[in-house]
Amino acid sequence: MNKEKSLVVFDAPELSSIEKSKATQIKATFEPMAEMLLEFETSFNAIIDEAKIEITEEVTNKAKRLRLDIGKVRIRTETVRKEQKDEYLRAGKAIDGVSNILKWAVTDRENKLKEIENYFEIQEQERINEIQANRVEKLSVYLEDANERDLAGMDEDVWNAYFNTKKKEFEDIKAAEVQAEKDRIAKEKAEIAEQKRIKAENEKLKREAEAKEKAEIERKKKEDADRKLQEAKLKKEREAYESKLLQEKKAKEKIENDARIKQEELEAKIKAKEDAELLAKEKAEEVRQFEISKGDSEKVQDLIKDLKVIKIKYTFQSKNNQKIYSEVNILIDQILSYIETNRSK
Repeated sequence: MNKEKSLVVFDAPELSSIEKSKATQIKATFEPMAEMLLEFETSFNAIIDEAKIEITEEVTNKAKRLRLDIGKVRIRTETVRKEQKDEYLRAGKAIDGVSNILKWAVTDRENKLKEIENYFEIQEQERINEIQANRVEKLSVYLEDANERDLAGMDEDVWNAYFNTKKKEFEDIKAAEVQAEKDRIAKEKAEIAEQKRIKAENEKLKREAEAKEKAEIERKKKEDADRKLQEAKLKKEREAYESKLLQEKKAKEKIENDARIKQEELEAKIKAKEDAELLAKEKAEEVRQFEISKGDSEKVQDLIKDLKVIKIKYTFQSKNNQKIYSEVNILIDQILSYIETNRSK
């Protein structure tokens, strides 16, 4: 393939990480598709130029046909990629299979030699494991997490002292639990006895309270009966007293009414007499005044003038005083009318 005419340069960085001949082989596998793409380049550029001038229906049809043709390059490239990759995957699996067979053979021999090499260490570890298991079994009776403790690492005397300590602690706890249970049972029995005593005491208090309540009810009934008798007696006495007061009131009112009627009759007679005497006096006074007034006509005229001046002499600001002044004027008018009516008599 002519590199100058190539549209695609295979310079993927992954190619530099493998052996050169293999990289060359991979690029050679995909070069035919690059050549196929180059064959369409002239048609591609022509359609692009036509589209820049004007996109017609003919141009769109050309673009579709060329796109379908170029798409074959992508499809072929994907097919080649899968074929090549599958081949390499099969080769990789074959390499892994052969390698595993060889590694197994080597590992088997290494392990057997390792067992011989570490024989004494293994024996020592098995001894330590046996000591650990025996001590865990014994200590588990007294300690729940015995299997989590390093017991095999203890010297024999240290182990014996530790075991005896944990055993005593366990037994002390158990003894305390037993004693606590005994104390609980004794406490429950004492509480039951106390509850029985309290119940009996409560029942006794209840009976006494009921008896007291019954006596109180009887006492209240008697008090109510006595109170009702007393109220009835007082009511009867009050009604008798009120009746007596009413009769006395009526008698007093009759006496007062009779006296009032007599007094009114007497006052009427006196008033009639006084009215007659007053009328006689007034008649005499009228006669006397008539005689006197015959020489007072000028004075009467001055009085009339003074009264008329008073009607217009004063001006008041407050409505109350204005009202009073208005009523005074009415009275002056009545006086003037009275003077006019009576001075000619």
